[in-house]
Amino acid sequence: MASPLTVKRNEYRKNPKRSDIPTPHWLCEQVAGLFPAVRSVLDPACGDGRLLAPFARRGCKTIGYDVKQGRDFLSEQGPIAVDLCVCNPPFNLGVGRMLGSEVFLRKILAVCGNVPVALFCPMGFRLNQRMNSARWRWLRDECPAKITSLMALPLDCFEGVEFHAEVVFFNAPHLEPHLFCTPNTGSHRPSEPEANSTADRAAVADTVKLIVGNSGNDK
Repeated sequence: MASPLTVKRNEYRKNPKRSDIPTPHWLCEQVAGLFPAVRSVLDPACGDGRLLAPFARRGCKTIGYDVKQGRDFLSEQGPIAVDLCVCNPPFNLGVGRMLGSEVFLRKILAVCGNVPVALFCPMGFRLNQRMNSARWRWLRDECPAKITSLMALPLDCFEGVEFHAEVVFFNAPHLEPHLFCTPNTGSHRPSEPEANSTADRAAVADTVKLIVGNSGNDK
């Protein structure tokens, strides 16, 4: 039987899944809360801007890219100077044998330098490897960013899909080595207060406008 960490179980190359599943609002808030001192944040796969919204609400400069908005971060040359990168990239994006998370991590480090990164990844990013895996060797020996913390995510964290995933934090030594997210209690599916409030929806929309206005020329 195939391991749940392998691509064989999901058959994503033969049966592609959605690549735009949004991060739950409550999780966006918790990730932002781990970085209270940052002043500028980049999301290279921002979607509707929800990972950046909590930072924007507290006055941070936010820069976002999304290919659906005609802004492809993977084509960016940089440099871009920011305090933090947050990224929930398409898991089913593949370039050769690279997972989407690796593709975006490599590009972030090339464009932004060795900054702190909060990267959403399938668990296979770290664990589905062999002794001769190129990703294993790169993460172990060559990647300038060092894994400093992990956040375990529930299997049903994302709406409409079950997937083994985690947030891998690089260059963030102030965090505890292992973190658990804390979904809102009271129901099986955490509530989404930002999504249910007209004011909060407007705040997210304003953040998206800010993202589009802050082009990659802010360097």
